[in-house]
Amino acid sequence: MENKFDFFNEKAETWDATSRYDMNKLELMLRLLYIKEGDTVLDVGTGTGVIIPLLQKFTNAENIYAIDAAEKMIGAAKKKFADTKVNFVIGDVLDYPFNDEQFDHIVCYSVFPHFDNKPLAIARFAKILKPGGFLSVLHTASKVKINGIHVHVHNRDVFLDHLPPAKAFLPCLKDNCMRDEIIIDNEEMYFLGARKKWLRSKTCN
Repeated sequence: MENKFDFFNEKAETWDATSRYDMNKLELMLRLLYIKEGDTVLDVGTGTGVIIPLLQKFTNAENIYAIDAAEKMIGAAKKKFADTKVNFVIGDVLDYPFNDEQFDHIVCYSVFPHFDNKPLAIARFAKILKPGGFLSVLHTASKVKINGIHVHVHNRDVFLDHLPPAKAFLPCLKDNCMRDEIIIDNEEMYFLGARKKWLRSKTCN
């Protein structure tokens, strides 16, 4: 993972200039999450903070936690949002000591393919979500396009990063007391949304 973080650190200064975002489509996707004012949101792999302006439309800046393991990406985001109260965190979300049941929403925008162990990531997110909390995995492009982009990245730790079909995660969600509520996996976008159950059963971890 160290080399992967190095790759993103090297791209931090030019990331916004060389990347293209469909912000209109992304806002429509985020509106489907029904984030309310006062909800606590974790922006996983925030990068340069692409979705922070959108999240601020729905909840207070001080309730937004933006985490990334690439410190230069966080540095770029902090510069862009220096006048806000967004909580920026440098660290690996799988290890960072967030509290159990801390977040109402966990949003993974354009980051989920980079988790080497995706079931472990889902288990971690389920642990730090509040009962009734919502996990979303968002891409404004199809998994075919996303996977094609990674294949052509000249970095051994990124080119194998793969986004599986959304339905492939259904057993893992069930094992972690979550149920799927939104699955859009087509040529236009990738949207996996799952809610943590309010009451745990004996079959849940």
